[in-house]
Amino acid sequence: MTISVHQLVPTISPRDAVGNHTLFVRSLLRAAGYDSDIFSMFRHPDLIGETFYIDQLPADADALIYQFSIGSPMADRWAQHGGRKFINYHNITPVEFIGKWDGLLEAEVELGRDQMRRLASVCEHAICDSDFNKSELDSLGYKSTTTIPVLFDIASANPDASTLKSINKKKSALQILFVGRIAPNKAHHDLIAAVRTFRDVYQNDAHLHIVGTNGPPNYRKMVDAVVAHADMDDHVTFHGSVSQEQLVAFYQGTDIFLCVSDHEGFCVPVVEAMHHQLPVIAYNSSAVGETVGQGGLLLNDKHPLTIAAALDKLSKEDSLKGRLRMAGVKRAAYFDRETTSNQFTKEFFDLLGSP
Repeated sequence: MTISVHQLVPTISPRDAVGNHTLFVRSLLRAAGYDSDIFSMFRHPDLIGETFYIDQLPADADALIYQFSIGSPMADRWAQHGGRKFINYHNITPVEFIGKWDGLLEAEVELGRDQMRRLASVCEHAICDSDFNKSELDSLGYKSTTTIPVLFDIASANPDASTLKSINKKKSALQILFVGRIAPNKAHHDLIAAVRTFRDVYQNDAHLHIVGTNGPPNYRKMVDAVVAHADMDDHVTFHGSVSQEQLVAFYQGTDIFLCVSDHEGFCVPVVEAMHHQLPVIAYNSSAVGETVGQGGLLLNDKHPLTIAAALDKLSKEDSLKGRLRMAGVKRAAYFDRETTSNQFTKEFFDLLGSP
């Protein structure tokens, strides 16, 4: 009889990193010969026909994988099920980065952190996106953990011509890029402060491009206030959500990818930047350092003057830019989906046996 291995995820959406990962895992499980479906509380309309509501979860499923990235009643449904229980942990942002900006999200994060502690006793094995994430579960007493990077397709569409043209119009100045949801843990306010300092100290008419959707509204208001107070309205552009073609144009058309996040469980955009030979400067926090590895320039502090000096050095030294481009491509290849898929498939066979 075929072994059934189903996934539980609070929300399933095709344009969400965890959602895409969950869909990839389902494909791997099915290709390996397991019976596998996705069960969720909230389903994107495009996925209604191929996913199931949580109340449809079979009571006799052999094993359940919980895609864990936020607090949800789904975790308790997973814990109460009679099948074997596994977690795929994507990190939960600490509450100190959320609390004063979004009360509802704060409650979900607090619930998630509480569930992390409680689920340790019932989880047979956890797969984590990064060693940083793994260390969190290890410290809570999870009896078996391993690290396998998140499954994702690196943005590789043809670059959007109009986006490239608009960037090239500004090429007399350094074009700096960051990609990520506008949220407190990603520290957009520090990005703006660093670029303002670089402009002032090194007399460079640099422009900061920010790609990503809005997070907590109050944080976005604060970021806008920082832009205005720093007199950076003409030197920062918020592009919002963009197409894959536009995203590739930003990776290929800008000069430096700058990440000063305080907390990341992995950081896919850093990998995409390295893949597209965009030199990376990043603050060595949380999982950022291990994701970048030797593929970028890591900073152990993010004082605006430190970042400004790094931007100046990289903008002036072509040999350094060349070395970082080559190192970045090599590092990005480590996260190739085929390689990571093989790791997951082997892990499933080791845990579950032959289907």
